[in-house]
Amino acid sequence: MGLLKPSSLLSPLMSYLHGVTRWRRGSRATVALHCRTEHGIFAKEKKEFKAKLGESALLPCCYELPSPESLYNYRVYWQTIQTEVIQAYSAGKPVPDSVPVNSKYVNRTEMDLQNLTLLISPVELSDNNTYECIVQVLENGAYKRACAKSVVLVVVADFSKPDISADVPKDACGSTEVTVTCSSHGGFAEPRVSGILNNMSVDWQTNLSDSKDSLYNVTAKLQLNLTEDIFLTCTIEYDVYKVSSNYTLSKFLPIIRSVRVHLLPSHSCLKVCYWLQ
Repeated sequence: MGLLKPSSLLSPLMSYLHGVTRWRRGSRATVALHCRTEHGIFAKEKKEFKAKLGESALLPCCYELPSPESLYNYRVYWQTIQTEVIQAYSAGKPVPDSVPVNSKYVNRTEMDLQNLTLLISPVELSDNNTYECIVQVLENGAYKRACAKSVVLVVVADFSKPDISADVPKDACGSTEVTVTCSSHGGFAEPRVSGILNNMSVDWQTNLSDSKDSLYNVTAKLQLNLTEDIFLTCTIEYDVYKVSSNYTLSKFLPIIRSVRVHLLPSHSCLKVCYWLQ
């Protein structure tokens, strides 16, 4: 008997399938699938796993064999939710070319022959997906489903440490308007920029751009009316991760010989210099 297609394992009894996602902070989240069949309603959960771009991801299956040799009595099928084949074994051997493995997974994936976990290495952005492990066991000359499990892989790429700079007018005198720029690049998922200015939250004007490999670059600007020394923090948040930089802009009088006094008809103005630290 040939390897059953994934749709033949689950679809005959299923009248509808919909997903409700419940997100929580941390390394995992849960997706609840509610399925109605002719035998009633059941629910199963999908675990979420995170992996850094270029590193390895290990996705668990729902079944562990007594020994690697016992794989002879099983069929194991790893696929994406779009039914792209990743790894498939039948009677202890990889399935033939009649069930071709998607080329983008060739030489990047491996299945443990006992606990059936799927290793993906190195992780690429395109691996951001939902994966299914389907196991059938041979009983009385026929294969029966032992279990099926879905897992969600979330790929994350670290953003660079934010670079902060300020455009300070050369002839600043008194209250001065300053433009502060915070930029970071090469990250994923879509970032959010936040900031703290002298212990107060600030809102940035943010501009996002995608590079050719779909990583994000972000630039954020902040307009300040500078009347005192400031301490600023710029934070890039992406998924459950974040990276920050601090920045100090000090307003002080230089040494006496550097102070210039401008006498005007109505008042005097003492030139004040702003220095970046």
